[in-house]
Amino acid sequence: MSVKPMRLLEKYDLLLDHLDFEYIRQCGNGRELENILKVLRSGEEGHFPQLTSFAEERLRTVRPDSKLLRKEQPLATSYTLPDEQWSTISSQLQQWQDEMKQLGAGLRAMAMEDEEQEQYLPPIRQITSSEPQAGVTKPKQPVERIRSCDYDKWDQYDPEAEMLKMDLDEERHREFVLLQNQKNAAASAAAPKIIELVPEPKLSEQEKQVLAGKMREKGNDFFRAKEYSEAADEYGKSLDILPTATCFNNRAMAYIKLHRYKEAIADCDQCLSREPENVKALLRKGQALLASDNRREAYRVFCVALKHDPSNKVALSNTAQLRNQLPDLPPPNAIRMTIEEVSSSSSSSSSNTLADEIDFSALIKPKRLIKDRLPEALKRLQTDASNFIRHAAQEREAAAEEPVISLDIDRPRSHQHRRRPLIEEL
Repeated sequence: MSVKPMRLLEKYDLLLDHLDFEYIRQCGNGRELENILKVLRSGEEGHFPQLTSFAEERLRTVRPDSKLLRKEQPLATSYTLPDEQWSTISSQLQQWQDEMKQLGAGLRAMAMEDEEQEQYLPPIRQITSSEPQAGVTKPKQPVERIRSCDYDKWDQYDPEAEMLKMDLDEERHREFVLLQNQKNAAASAAAPKIIELVPEPKLSEQEKQVLAGKMREKGNDFFRAKEYSEAADEYGKSLDILPTATCFNNRAMAYIKLHRYKEAIADCDQCLSREPENVKALLRKGQALLASDNRREAYRVFCVALKHDPSNKVALSNTAQLRNQLPDLPPPNAIRMTIEEVSSSSSSSSSNTLADEIDFSALIKPKRLIKDRLPEALKRLQTDASNFIRHAAQEREAAAEEPVISLDIDRPRSHQHRRRPLIEEL
C-alpha cells in the first residue's frame, strides 16, 4: 500500500481561503506569505499567475530580503552584453593582465639578483665541536610514546609519576628563566646597551608602490572608522616606504581631526612642494591655519585656492567669512603692486632727460583764434564823440514834442543805438 504525499497546505498549516487577494493584502507575517507563495508556485491548487505576482509584491514589501525573491542571473558573456560594454571589460582585463605580467617580471628579476648576491656571500659560521657551549641548552629528546597494543608497558605505566615529572620540569624551567633574567639585568646595568640595527630590506620600485598602497588603504579604512590616530600611523608607515603627495594630504586631514595643526600644515607644505596646484591641500592648510588662529595667512591660502578653482564653495565661504571678520582684507582677486623708491638725484636727472626729449610746445594748440576789437572802438569814440552828442540832443527834443509815448520799436533804424561787440570772433 503506497503512502500518499502530504499536500503543501497541510504541511504549512494553511487553508484554501488563504489563497485570496484580500487575505494576502491584509497579511503582515512574512513567514506565512512565504508559505503561501510556495503553494502558489507549486501548482498543486492550480495555476494563478496574477495571484502569484501579487503575493511576490506583498512579500517584497513585508520581507524584502526573503530568499524566495532571489532570481538567478545568467553569466555575462559576449552574447548577453552589449558590444561596447564587452569591449571595455575585455580591455580592462587585458590591461590588468599586462600589469601583473610586468610586476611578476620585476619580482623575478629581483629574486635573481638576490640569488646572484648570495653566491658571493661567505659561509655562515657554525659550531663544529661536540662539547656543549656555555649558555646553550641541549635539545630535548622526543619522548617515546607507548603503542596502544603494547599492554605490558601500559601495565608498568604510572600516571602519577609522569605528572610529577611534568611539574618538576615546569619548576626547573621557571627557575632557569628567573636566573637568566637576573643575569641579563646585572649585565645590562654594568655594560653599555648595545642596540642592534636591523638592515633595511632592499625593495624595488614596484614593491614599494604595492606596500605603500596597502598601508595607505589601511589608513583610509581607519579614517572611515573614525580612528584617526591609527590612520595617521598607517599613513606614516606608507610615507616611510614611498613618500607621495596623496599620502601627505591624507595624513594632514587625520592630523586636523586630531587637532594637531602644526603637523597638518607641515604635511600640506610637503604635498604642495610636489603638487603646487593641489586644491585639497590648499583648503586643508587654510583650515589648519584658521583653527590655529592665523586668519590672515589662512585668507591668503584660500585666495590661492580660488585662483586654481574660482568656483570652490569652501574657499568662497571662508574668504567671505574672513572678510566680514577683518574688513581691511583685500578682495580675493586683488593684485599686489610693487612700489620702487627712486632717489632725488636720479629723479631730477631722469626728469631733465624727459624734458629734453619731449617737446611740450607741440602739445599746446589753440582751439579758436579771437580778434580784439577794443582798440578800434576807442579810436572811433574819440573821433565820433560830437556825432554821438548831437544825436542824443535831437532825440531828447523829439521826445519832448511828441504827446504820446512812442515805442522804441517805431523809431527809424538810423536813430536806434546799435550795440557792436568789442571782441569779434573770426
